[in-house]
Amino acid sequence: INTKEELEEFLKTYLELVKMNANKFQIDLYNGDFKVDHLGFQTYSKEDFDACHEALLKYSNIIKDTTIHNRRNRLYEFKPIIQVQGFEIPKIEIFEPKPDAYLPKLRLGIEHVAFVVDNYDEFIKNCKMNNVPIEKEVEFETGSKLFKTVFMNLIEMEFRNDELT
Repeated sequence: INTKEELEEFLKTYLELVKMNANKFQIDLYNGDFKVDHLGFQTYSKEDFDACHEALLKYSNIIKDTTIHNRRNRLYEFKPIIQVQGFEIPKIEIFEPKPDAYLPKLRLGIEHVAFVVDNYDEFIKNCKMNNVPIEKEVEFETGSKLFKTVFMNLIEMEFRNDELT
């Protein structure tokens, strides 16, 4: 992610794979019920996290800086918003490996793409009926809900009822 142009070029192929995986489960990401919320980016180390941070500051602003699961986590807003493959991508989240992570098993780089879904509860119910492979389902005390698909064909999708802030 050294430059915005490099990220946009990578996303052309990545988002095509996202669309292909979604279509396998009759999920039409272009039907108006979905909005890209953010990209999730897994770094390899504290040093890699710092280097990504410096690169991102050239074309984004920090909107959240926190620690989750004993690792740094930052959310950035692109300036301007990235537009690729018919998607508008407003944000990227970067995170360090968890302290006990087995590094060879990490999915480095873009780990997931997250979508906000209209009528989340109905959507997840339909996904379960259509056998969408769900790896993780979470409901937070704040009312936020999300689920992540199983990692398949280099893609993991996250579906949310609200934006990551």
